[in-house]
Amino acid sequence: MKSEKVKKLSIMMKLRLILLYISPIVLFFSYYPIIPIISTESTNYEFSLPLLWLLLFSILSLKDFFITLKNALKKKNPVVLSLLFPVYISLSAIWSQNHLRGLLTAGIFWCLIITGVSILTTFMKNPSFSRDKFLKIFLFSSVGFCIICWLQSILDVLNVGRETTLLCLGCTSRMFGFPHPSGFAIEPQFMGNLLLAPTLAAIYLWTKPKTEKLPLKRNTLMVLSFLFASTLFLTFSRGAIYAFGVGFVLLLVLNLAKLKNHTFLKSLPLIIASGVFVVLAQGIFSAVSYTDSTFLSGIEKSISQMTLGKVNLELEPKQSSETTPDETTESNDSPVFSGYVEESTNVRMNFNRIALELAPKTPMTLLFGYGLGSAGTAMYNEGRTAAPLEIIQNEPLSLLLETGLLGIILALFSLALILKFLKKLNRPERYLLWAILLSFALSLMFFSGLPNALHVYLFPVFLISSLPQPSSQKHLSR
Repeated sequence: MKSEKVKKLSIMMKLRLILLYISPIVLFFSYYPIIPIISTESTNYEFSLPLLWLLLFSILSLKDFFITLKNALKKKNPVVLSLLFPVYISLSAIWSQNHLRGLLTAGIFWCLIITGVSILTTFMKNPSFSRDKFLKIFLFSSVGFCIICWLQSILDVLNVGRETTLLCLGCTSRMFGFPHPSGFAIEPQFMGNLLLAPTLAAIYLWTKPKTEKLPLKRNTLMVLSFLFASTLFLTFSRGAIYAFGVGFVLLLVLNLAKLKNHTFLKSLPLIIASGVFVVLAQGIFSAVSYTDSTFLSGIEKSISQMTLGKVNLELEPKQSSETTPDETTESNDSPVFSGYVEESTNVRMNFNRIALELAPKTPMTLLFGYGLGSAGTAMYNEGRTAAPLEIIQNEPLSLLLETGLLGIILALFSLALILKFLKKLNRPERYLLWAILLSFALSLMFFSGLPNALHVYLFPVFLISSLPQPSSQKHLSR
């Protein structure tokens, strides 16, 4: 009887190991394929591959989670206090104006916690889990999706339809004259966000001291760093690119100041080269696309959009004001936008302003919010939007509106405990994790929600469990 139980547990462990190894691949399919369930006036309920993976892995990890929680309570480990936040947001679904969405959001968050705890407490210490194998899967799966992004762009330039390329409606060359790929994500910002961790990780590993053992050859890591960075820039997502820039600068400062690793400086010309390469590629895409854009106009639009209209090069001579009306009429092949799209910023800022205005409407809403998952419904009920499907594209402000100041305080408290845990990791890798966490934190100011962004919460856990230990460092348990 006992041997059968052990056999069953070993089979379950093997299944969880398989799920863990394929997780980096699965997370890149954040929107396609999608399984629609039901649609309401406020929410489209759908299943994606990452959500199915998360549900299965968390169910299989429930036993480990409760054992870990029980041990932590016995030892009075303060990290247990970080669960106050998920407990509170789960309770906030009770007074939510969108109960179903609130309950499902809380469920997803608990699945993330169970999964993260299981990986950090079970697989990091399991000899059957190969750090190198997982890290290689993490990096090379990113390579595959980068290639898909470039392929999407080339196919769009050749006027292949969206039903084949899977580009979002605003991603085609018809917008700027050149495409910006979304991979298997719903939008380019999520594809770019998916590349934040792989890009920073590849750069960090490539520039490590020569005395350290690497999972891949140094030249291979250099190529991967260039590919990841250039593809991230190709997505044309300002949120992802700005977040990467800040994370990269932090990693640069920490390498120079804390690790005395001046080798990291060689990543600077690589990042600049990848950025220039993408701008030139966007110019070429513009010149050969089915629009009437040119190489120079493509470069102009790219730089104008990325600098919020602050830099307008005007590389091409403008049409003379003496031309006839017929000559100035744009053709059907002209891109929709001729430069910086101010509306894209204004819409986001407007939703931010609405959240800040509605949150303190009453003492109760300021302290407790309108309830988890109710941001869109609350704005609509207050007459501030045309439909309850609208969302605040800023996670901190969405959290403020839904859970109030208490939710923000508990979230910051939980984050502080996590950072304290990372500080205890007596490994240089903690600096990479800080840079990735900062990048993700900044990127959350450009979107909100869980289903399309599970990687934000899982990729740091993956890297903690898979990055190689420096030979000069001792394990924490010693």
